[in-house]
Amino acid sequence: MNKRVTDFAKKSIVMGILIFVIRLLFSPPESFYDFIGITGEVVSITMALMGIYCSLLWKFNPLEKTPKIMGSYEGVIEYNFNGEFEKKDATVIIKQNLLSTKVQIVTNEIISNTITSDLIVENNQHVLYYTYITNPKSKYSKENPMQYGTCRLLINAKNKFTGNYWTSRQTIGDLELSKTGKKRWKQ
Repeated sequence: MNKRVTDFAKKSIVMGILIFVIRLLFSPPESFYDFIGITGEVVSITMALMGIYCSLLWKFNPLEKTPKIMGSYEGVIEYNFNGEFEKKDATVIIKQNLLSTKVQIVTNEIISNTITSDLIVENNQHVLYYTYITNPKSKYSKENPMQYGTCRLLINAKNKFTGNYWTSRQTIGDLELSKTGKKRWKQ
């Protein structure tokens, strides 16, 4: 289990205990069944509050160390396939909550979407690793068929990333991205 999940679980337990104590102070149970009912209420309230925190409120917590990287980025992908070097413009859209990150890359040929991802600390820097699958546009599907890949993005600054990727078709490449305005996730 990664550190973010462990920290979130600890916060959830502490929140649950606090809500339970507050609930007992205002209305102590009169029977074992009341105690069970209060426990159910506390679990429900805690789950709702922590769900809201995980999806929204964590972004505003100044003590939260997880970098906030959600948004739209524009950049260039430089890649090498069969010994040929080329460049391609790309739009990258990142959706994020406290525990997960989803990345979508859109180019003139493909749309790729995250299968799995993890935001980790590596040598005192935040790095986003993610595995993805490409969905090529039909006119490019023969020369650029569906493939799997892995990307490593170094979060240099809040609005700039650099990284590299490698794919199941032996393509390798580099990315340089800069944050732009908000754009919609493409289907």
